[in-house]
Amino acid sequence: MLPTSGLLVIDKPQGLTSFQCVARIRRILGGVRVGHCGTLDPMAQGILLILFGTATRLQEQFLSLEKQYWFRARWGIMTDTGDREGKEVARFAYAHISEADLSEAIINFRGDQLQTPPMYSALKYKGKHYYEWARKGIEIPRIPRPVRIESFDLLHSEGEFWEGRVVCSRGTYIRTLAEDVAKKFQSGAHLDALIRERVGPFRREDALTWETIESATQEFLLNHVQDPLHHHARLV
Repeated sequence: MLPTSGLLVIDKPQGLTSFQCVARIRRILGGVRVGHCGTLDPMAQGILLILFGTATRLQEQFLSLEKQYWFRARWGIMTDTGDREGKEVARFAYAHISEADLSEAIINFRGDQLQTPPMYSALKYKGKHYYEWARKGIEIPRIPRPVRIESFDLLHSEGEFWEGRVVCSRGTYIRTLAEDVAKKFQSGAHLDALIRERVGPFRREDALTWETIESATQEFLLNHVQDPLHHHARLV
């Protein structure tokens, strides 16, 4: 008998919102209740956990899982969204930033800290998403939130681009992290690419590709469902 609730691990492509991914899964499954466990920006790609049916009751536990990201940032330009899809708002010098200085600086971002969430985010203020206020040009109060950076490694740095890998807690914004690193050098930066490689024990290489999902039948998708209760028992 095919499952009526469960967990799907998908690899979200660039260009789609997390909501669009959820909507596609819902259509394939015939309108059952579906929810994702952690928004990915349209520019980003990688692991997106999908719960459906009664498994959506476990969403909070899966939202709390540790995340791992690979990213590429670009020095010298800040945008209103913090990534390459946003509007340029300022330019800064960056030639003075050496790879050795950058490697040393990111050490200070490891551990517990407070991070101010970006204006363009899915968080809510007075019932509206931050990005809804931002699109109206209205600045709202943003309270710094506690996050934890388990690891932060510099992978490559050349010219105006640098790459890193971060393992972090729920609620950490990599866009903000790149901007905060740049501020240490009186400069600016924005994300040029972002991949969520892992969420808890779930890895991108084991996820269903979007190409597979686009052509999937309901039976095929349900045959790839994982038991969320099995993972939930290991998480609590």
